[in-house]
Amino acid sequence: MINWLNVRTGIIDKIRGQLTYPIPSHVNFWFCFGGFAFFLIVLQVLTGAFMMFFYVPIAENAQASIKYLCNNIPYGGLIRNFHRWSATLIVAFLFVHTVNVITRRAYKSPRELNWWSGILLFLLMFLFMVTGIILPWDWRSYWELIVWADWFGALPIIGERLIIPILSTFAIGRSFIIHVWILPAIVLFLLIFHLRMVRKLGIAEPL
Repeated sequence: MINWLNVRTGIIDKIRGQLTYPIPSHVNFWFCFGGFAFFLIVLQVLTGAFMMFFYVPIAENAQASIKYLCNNIPYGGLIRNFHRWSATLIVAFLFVHTVNVITRRAYKSPRELNWWSGILLFLLMFLFMVTGIILPWDWRSYWELIVWADWFGALPIIGERLIIPILSTFAIGRSFIIHVWILPAIVLFLLIFHLRMVRKLGIAEPL
C-alpha cells in the first residue's frame, strides 16, 4: 500500500528527502527555535480545529460553550490549555529566533525577504493572540478590547476616530472570522514562502 501510494504521489520519497536533508555543522540549539515555533503552530491548528466543533461565536453563548468544552467533553480542558499555552510559547520562541537572526545578521543580502516575511509572521502571532483572547468573552476579553481601543485612541489626530472602528472590527463575531479564517490563510502563505526561502538560501553561517 505504501509503495503503491509512493509510485503515484512520490510522497514517501519527499519525506525521506526531508529527513535526510543535510544539516550544516554550525547549527546548534539556538537555531531550533524557529522549528519549535513551527511545531507549535501546527499544534495550534489541530487544537483550534477541535475547539471549533464546540465554540459558539456569539457574545451570549461564547463563555458557556467554552465551559461546556472544558467540563463535558473528554480532554476538552486539556486541549484548550494546549491551545492557550502554546500560543504564548510561540511568541517566546519567535522572539528567541528573531534575536538569533539579528545576532547572526542573517537579515542581510540575500536574505532580506526571509527577514521581512519572518517579521510579518511575528506580528501576525500577536494579532492571533489579541483576537484569541477576545473569543472567550469573559471579563479579560472585554477589558482587553477596551484597553486596545483606548491605547489607539491616545494617538494624536486620528486616535479618536479609531476607537469605534476597533470596537466594531474586533467584536466577537468578527474576531472569530479574523482568528479562524483570515489570519490562518495569510500565515499559511507567509510560512510557505518563508520556509522555501530558507531551503533555497540555506541557514546563515556564524559571523
